[in-house]
Amino acid sequence: MTSEPCDVLVVDDEPVVREAIRRVLAAEGLRVTTVPDAETALAHPALDRCRLVLCDLMLPGGSGLDVLAAVRLRRPGLPIVMISGYATTENAERVESAGATAFLPKPFDEEELRTLVRHALDTGVAAEEQKP
Repeated sequence: MTSEPCDVLVVDDEPVVREAIRRVLAAEGLRVTTVPDAETALAHPALDRCRLVLCDLMLPGGSGLDVLAAVRLRRPGLPIVMISGYATTENAERVESAGATAFLPKPFDEEELRTLVRHALDTGVAAEEQKP
């Protein structure tokens, strides 16, 4: 594990999804770190430096909600976007009530991803600027 700068930490167990997100966001000039599961995400040094977490809801070794809860305790103001191929109303309500910044159902297109990430990053910057 390196201590390189990170804008976005992507947590998803599907390698093709991680790589697609990394490619789209890197093309936007963002520094992206990807990990395959909850345990790796919570232990990764990028979590302490990133400006946004994109996390799948269904993960091996713990759910995305576990990641969300742990990140909220560790970095309360960090924007967290939950993604899921199980885009039910119930799941959207669960992630919202757990404190996610947004919910992005899979499959999503590149423009949806870029727009949501930019908005989440802008919101996170505004929240940081308002801290005393």
